[in-house]
Amino acid sequence: MPEQKDSQVACSRILLVEDDPEHVFIALAVLRQVLGDDTQIVVAKTAEEALAIIDNFTDLDRPDLVLVDLYLPNEGGFRVLSGLKAHGLPPEVPIFVVTSSMYDRDVALSYELGACAVLFKPLSRAQLKEELKRMGALL
Repeated sequence: MPEQKDSQVACSRILLVEDDPEHVFIALAVLRQVLGDDTQIVVAKTAEEALAIIDNFTDLDRPDLVLVDLYLPNEGGFRVLSGLKAHGLPPEVPIFVVTSSMYDRDVALSYELGACAVLFKPLSRAQLKEELKRMGALL
């Protein structure tokens, strides 16, 4: 029997930018628990891969939610945030940074570059639900 999603959701397409296979596995499990199995999730494992996906967004296939690992190689998480901002992703698309960093400067820079939430690893169902509700993406 497929898992029931927690609530009605306004996110059907997700871009997950994460290089660690274990964290990808955890994030996918949490996203499926909260958003349901019918949610389309595209995974980019590098900043370059994410930026290529971002460059090809159209209004029809752009994600409804973006989750970005802050510590991709070569400051990649910050590059992805800058790329999203430069691409002109609509402000109604929430960008969540997922990180293990507890540095205030990393959190501040994430918000400056367009993140609307900073979630700390390991990603939890409760944490994701709370932020999605706060953003109006989960009813």
